[in-house]
Amino acid sequence: MDPVIAPISSKGQVTIPAQIRKILHLTRTGDLLGFIPVKEGVLMKHLEIREEDFSEEEWDKLEKLANRKGKSYKDAKTFLSALKKL
Repeated sequence: MDPVIAPISSKGQVTIPAQIRKILHLTRTGDLLGFIPVKEGVLMKHLEIREEDFSEEEWDKLEKLANRKGKSYKDAKTFLSALKKL
């Protein structure tokens, strides 16, 4: 497959081309996409969170974190640390 190119907006946003969304099975609004730095660049992976994976208390904490606009975490350890502090 030839490289697929997409421009980055002034806000740092990228529209994922339809053919890539299809390959990653990104079909619904709100689907989650993980970005994993690798030696060759960045690996994108469709993430699925199942409701049964979390307790009601954990879902409440996740919702609070999701509502913090513009907040991002450098790695999973930092994210989990922030989650535990809620």
